[in-house]
Amino acid sequence: MRRWILPFVLLVIAGVASWQAVQTDADLAEATDVSADQVTDAPLATPLLSVRRTPEWLREPLLVDNLSASLNALVTTFPSQSCLVVTIDGEQVFSRNGTLPLVPASAQKVLTAYGVYEILGPNHTFETSVVTDAPLVDGVLDGDLYLVGGGDPLLATQPYVVRYEQQPHIRTAIENLADQVVASGITEINGGVVGDEERFDDERYLPQWPERFTNVAQNQTGPLSALTVNDGFVNFAENPAPSLATATTQPATFAASLFDDLLEARGVIIRGASGEAEAPPAGRTIASVLSDPAVVAANQMLDISDNMAAELLLKELGFVASRVGSSEGGAIALENLLADSGFSVAETDVVDGSGLASENRVTCQLLVEVLDASADSGLVDGLAVAGESGTLSERLIGTPAQGQVFAKTGRLNEVGALTGQAVALDGTVLTFAWIANTTDVYPVEEMVATQDALALELVAYPQGPSVEAFAPIQ
Repeated sequence: MRRWILPFVLLVIAGVASWQAVQTDADLAEATDVSADQVTDAPLATPLLSVRRTPEWLREPLLVDNLSASLNALVTTFPSQSCLVVTIDGEQVFSRNGTLPLVPASAQKVLTAYGVYEILGPNHTFETSVVTDAPLVDGVLDGDLYLVGGGDPLLATQPYVVRYEQQPHIRTAIENLADQVVASGITEINGGVVGDEERFDDERYLPQWPERFTNVAQNQTGPLSALTVNDGFVNFAENPAPSLATATTQPATFAASLFDDLLEARGVIIRGASGEAEAPPAGRTIASVLSDPAVVAANQMLDISDNMAAELLLKELGFVASRVGSSEGGAIALENLLADSGFSVAETDVVDGSGLASENRVTCQLLVEVLDASADSGLVDGLAVAGESGTLSERLIGTPAQGQVFAKTGRLNEVGALTGQAVALDGTVLTFAWIANTTDVYPVEEMVATQDALALELVAYPQGPSVEAFAPIQ
């Protein structure tokens, strides 16, 4: 009700001002012997304090009320354990259970991306290097060659990345490393290629994840390691395909073996076997390759909902913040960042970076605050676009929401989520977060319909009288 106090006062003032204007016209006519009709033909036809001279003051509360009414009607279709928060220019215009902690599914990745932008920063890259402490004589390396992982979530071969439906897919080309080794003059290796994954811990899958997520047939994530090539998948269809054949149990050894093959394909003779071990600290660097900035990896993670990238990025947060390259270390770093940033973190619990763990707890209020704070950082640019890219590429096509909604989707068996920004009809940007938790399986069709309905309601703003209807009469 308070939203209408100021407009009501303005209406009263405007009425008084209009009466005074009429009296002034009559007084002027009497003093100058000119008819009142002639005076009222003056250029100023609308009193200075008329309601018509304050269109935005009157219109905005009405539009917000219309939006709230539409969202209240939509909320009745949500599961009981749901939250929805909407802001305009950082000001909350709608909230239902905004501080209720819920399982966010992949909406969790928004928090992970925020951590990348704030803890790692825009210039942070991942370096994968090749080192050795063995002597090199006439092209013959008398010892082992070490492939040292730097936590790069995008290290891959070309045949692997072409399988993604959406192209171009950003990668760090491991082939470049092989080319550099050959260019260094190495023609034979008396030892073997050895993988070093010491930057991170060796926890391949989080214990909080359901066992089904470690099953390669689901293609949720490969085994986690600081030295990962092709997400740790050994065999895969070399075309767009939803499933992969085999995930390695030893990602560092697999990466070393794959690099061995790349070198042999370039004519290098390798006499020893591949394996994994820590590289000698005094070794010299033979070759290295840098990834794109970590924020680029974070944005691609948001767009296609890359679970593997999310988990490796989280471990990197832990390594940079406290030299603990683990999921737990990254979660602590991220929770500390959110608290230090002044966000609403009560009952927030970060368990992983991807949202696969049902132990994660996030509020709609927190997601909206993070997105509003990230308006100028580039994070929002990584969100999928309705009808155009990422996980929303086939959604809302041909509707007013196409190209106007930028959001991170989320889905687990009992969870639905959508959070991002919607650009309304008049250009207004609405930031929003919706999470729904159920006690049973949330039907995909029902969840998608709810997400789409929410997106369409938001882009339909403003609904109400146009500014022109309140414009001054000239």
